[in-house]
Amino acid sequence: MMSKREHGARRAWRIVAIAAILAIVGGAGYVWFGIKSLPPASAEELDATDRELFAELTEQYRAFAERPADLWTADYRYDTEPLILIRADSTRSSLWHYAYVINASNITDVSGMQKIDFPGNPLLSDVYATKTLGTASLEYWQPLAFTTTTLGDTPVLAMKYAPGELDGGDDKTQAVSTFALHEAFHINAQQAWDYDRGPEGDRIFDFPTDDAQMSLLRTEFRILDALTGQTDPSIVASRARDLLAIRAARYERWPALRVQDNTEAIEGTAVYLQRRMSDLTGGPIGILTNKAGASSTFTDVLAWVEEDPSRRELLERSLYYETGAQLGYALDVVAPDWKKQIEPPPAGERRTPHASLIAALGDPGSPTQAQIADIQARYP
Repeated sequence: MMSKREHGARRAWRIVAIAAILAIVGGAGYVWFGIKSLPPASAEELDATDRELFAELTEQYRAFAERPADLWTADYRYDTEPLILIRADSTRSSLWHYAYVINASNITDVSGMQKIDFPGNPLLSDVYATKTLGTASLEYWQPLAFTTTTLGDTPVLAMKYAPGELDGGDDKTQAVSTFALHEAFHINAQQAWDYDRGPEGDRIFDFPTDDAQMSLLRTEFRILDALTGQTDPSIVASRARDLLAIRAARYERWPALRVQDNTEAIEGTAVYLQRRMSDLTGGPIGILTNKAGASSTFTDVLAWVEEDPSRRELLERSLYYETGAQLGYALDVVAPDWKKQIEPPPAGERRTPHASLIAALGDPGSPTQAQIADIQARYP
């Protein structure tokens, strides 16, 4: 027979267990009914944040629908690619309320989701809202700004957005629609690209900053500035050949620098796409757009980096987002098929932007000191 003490202990454990169950159920109920909520089903009734977000998305989608080859290639249609946008309290908040699932009805079951109607806007004909994507949305409770979610067998960008944070604040490159365009390109267009997956990676560790290296780098950056806005094929070709010679000299003396090409291929093309979108829509992204929203020159940025040793880590990787984009603009003039050639075989030749310039203009070989001096004299 159970003693009174044992009976009391068992009763106490029952109470604790019931309390724990009630707490779990209550917490789940609070999350589902308190934190989680669906937006209105009609676009006109969405709040100001969501209306602004979809207005920006519509502008991007229209550009891709009408002029895809002016952005990337005629085959890359961001306006038809799946996308998940997660409404949160902040872009890095753990609390999120609902997610918009866009252009995904052909890859996932949307029968339990709420259809959002955008009358007169065929670009947003496939938009659904949901409180959950099952286990796939568990990671949205982490304080992350974006991630990749697999719907069916398709990897899809999932990005958070929040009231007051759509424009990126001081850094326009971090505006939600602009940042999504960049990150989605990695997922949608670059799945087969392996430039940054080799043992050499895409970061230059212990970047050399001796006088010889920095002298050549200053010249290369002056040439990049001289390419800005140029559309005359003969001028672009001449200046790009000078750049190839300077870079050949840099790579010959410091072979580890070659991984710059990998960053230019992956990140430079994504920045190129952001700049092209801004060109078409009057957006704020230009050359080396800074946190104040102003564009700069490569020469000025390098001088700024050299002022403070702590900034030299930008030479390891970050600056090649921009050099890669600038090479893309030059290639548009002298080798318009470069976007095809960057693809791996059999679609392309697996050429980085740098390699495409060499293919179009010729390999400079090993420039002599006299040749380098002549080039540097042209870009004082």
